[in-house]
Amino acid sequence: MPRWAQSIRFRLSLAYALAVFAVGATFIAAVYAWQAHQLGQPQPSPGRPLVYEDPATGQRIDTNWDVLFPGDFERFIWESLQRQAYAESLNDLRSASLVGLGLLSVVAFGTGWLLAGWTLGPISRITGVAREISGTEELARRIGLDGPDDELKGLADTFDEMLDRLQASFEQQRRFVQDASHELRNPLAIAQANLELALDDPAATVDDLRRSARIAHESNGRISQIVEDLVVQARSAVPRAMVAEVDLVALAAEVVAEMTAPAGRRGLTLATSTADSGGTTGGNGSGPVVVHGDGAALRRAVTNLVANAVRLAPAGSTVTVATGRRGDQATIAVIDQGPGIAPDHQQAVFERFWRGTESGKGLGLGLSIVRQVAERHGGTVELGSQPGKGSTFTIVLPLPVGASSSSAPPAAPPLLGLSGPSVP
Repeated sequence: MPRWAQSIRFRLSLAYALAVFAVGATFIAAVYAWQAHQLGQPQPSPGRPLVYEDPATGQRIDTNWDVLFPGDFERFIWESLQRQAYAESLNDLRSASLVGLGLLSVVAFGTGWLLAGWTLGPISRITGVAREISGTEELARRIGLDGPDDELKGLADTFDEMLDRLQASFEQQRRFVQDASHELRNPLAIAQANLELALDDPAATVDDLRRSARIAHESNGRISQIVEDLVVQARSAVPRAMVAEVDLVALAAEVVAEMTAPAGRRGLTLATSTADSGGTTGGNGSGPVVVHGDGAALRRAVTNLVANAVRLAPAGSTVTVATGRRGDQATIAVIDQGPGIAPDHQQAVFERFWRGTESGKGLGLGLSIVRQVAERHGGTVELGSQPGKGSTFTIVLPLPVGASSSSAPPAAPPLLGLSGPSVP
């Protein structure tokens, strides 16, 4: 079978022609059968029965005799000739109708070909764009089909939406590779340079070797942290099926217990507070603050905030993890007394790999992960900060439907008296 005969356009045209032929043939057959049935009826006799009336009784008597009256025979002959002529005309009409039906089917095929081409034109356009994209890998191309909001436009719009998602996915993959290579290059170069220096220097002392090994070890630790953060961020866009009740009060206590040792090495104090404790460390407040979500991801986000605070806060200061409610929302905030963030940088700190002057040796991924985790849970991240006075990062999450919204904490962070905008 030739290629053109395998196209949907040919099949639609053929189906249209066959449908016209079937309907026409059925109609012609029905008309012919009805007329043939009428002609098949027996012709009535030309004679008329003889009936007379008894003069004595006045009763009508049927003699059962058929009598040909003047003109009856001629009328009979004329009707017979008419029936014969009508039968011949019916046969001629049947033959002509079949020929006309054949011609009509051919015309119907041509009309169906034109209509199918007009109808399937947008599909050809979609196919052409898909082939161009496949050949050039230019995902920025779009179909942009105009016209009525019909099935074909819906198909084209769906294809455009799929291209949007593919482009975003490829762009995210490209950025991920670039970010990973960019971030891993420096610590790898440092570790390699120190190891080569230690190996190539025949006069290197034990202290020199230890110093090179320590620098390489620190670089390796930084590489491990970068890889871990990159993996977390790469997975952050993937919906997690694990949704459970998470007590933010208990989560804050776990994070504080986990980060106590690193904070102690820098001379910092970690504390927790709740809404009803008025900022007092260790208060029980209003009890558990329960949200629905991914406990591991939320713990990771809070840990990132606490780790940043521990890294930047001055020795002798306190880092507080505060939990509470705000109307129909739950909050968990990390308050530090560190260098703070300039107003011009407060929107940029949540961008991937952004580093400000206050960030020191930060990887630039922790706050980006925090924002993504909050958004995955239908929440936001708020930042309140003043340079030289510290910062408050607040994760705001929706409470489950029907949860108590009493004992709401003040809108401003409890230790700084600041209020920051929600990060988009």
